[in-house]
Amino acid sequence: MLVAKLGRPNPPITDIGLPLDTEYADHIDFNDEDEENLRTLLPLATEILKEWNLSVNEDKTDFTHVYLASKCEKYDTGKPVAGNELWRKSITLGSMLCSKEDISRRISLGYAAFSRYQKAWTSKIPLNKRLLLYEALVVSVMMYNSCCWAASKSVLNKLDVVHRRHLRSILNYVFPNIISNENLYRRCNTEPLSVRVKRNLWRMLGHVLRGPEDCPAYTSLVLAINTLQYPGRVGRPQSNLFTLLKHDLSNQDIFLKILNDLLYLRNLAFNKVLWRSMQYNSFFVCFWERLDYSVVNLLTICNLEL
Repeated sequence: MLVAKLGRPNPPITDIGLPLDTEYADHIDFNDEDEENLRTLLPLATEILKEWNLSVNEDKTDFTHVYLASKCEKYDTGKPVAGNELWRKSITLGSMLCSKEDISRRISLGYAAFSRYQKAWTSKIPLNKRLLLYEALVVSVMMYNSCCWAASKSVLNKLDVVHRRHLRSILNYVFPNIISNENLYRRCNTEPLSVRVKRNLWRMLGHVLRGPEDCPAYTSLVLAINTLQYPGRVGRPQSNLFTLLKHDLSNQDIFLKILNDLLYLRNLAFNKVLWRSMQYNSFFVCFWERLDYSVVNLLTICNLEL
């Protein structure tokens, strides 16, 4: 009914592959380059959903303008807008849109969770049981939605530092008693969280490639490839998840230049044994210093909570 009233395509994907609607459980995102279209859609969506005995939670409904500010833009306080845009701290499905900001938030939540169960870490519970508790109660908090992160190595290193600090506390290693990072991981039978993040990213990429061709994640890949023909932003080339993924895949003689290359990669992903072997041969480090939407420089997202 929304498609009929607003003239939105069905399926909700533009000609160049931009997903217009994304849904997960009771969460719906409507995307558009024009905010007025979304302002018009909101009351219509509220009216139509009532016919299905569903209500829109207006307290959790917000409009997020995703864009890259110029270097000359500043807030009233004098703080530069570039790199501090409001959308970076916008939360969708429990995660901030900016991976750097989201990881900082996850680190804070991890510290809070670790402190909440402080008595467990210093108790006489066997070490292997304490480590299991730590994985379930703390690591799960810090690694939430890590499969969607696109962060620089320096940002992921902060996550590893916090992880090692927790492990040393559980093992009761305090100055002047020391233990090397390598021995610490071996003693706890674990690995750096940054390695898990890379593995989760690779697994999620496989899930996306094996999923339906009209799912928003896959159509976003199509959008990225379709916009390669357009000139990018003026200035230093921007680093993002897609460009670094292309660079990493090129080390295995896989190039993403046209849609046929994406179909080839999709066929590889359906071979799960081969895909798992590729993840160990080529972990890619993702950077989210800046976005580069090429043609789609202005994207407005309307988040609806039912």
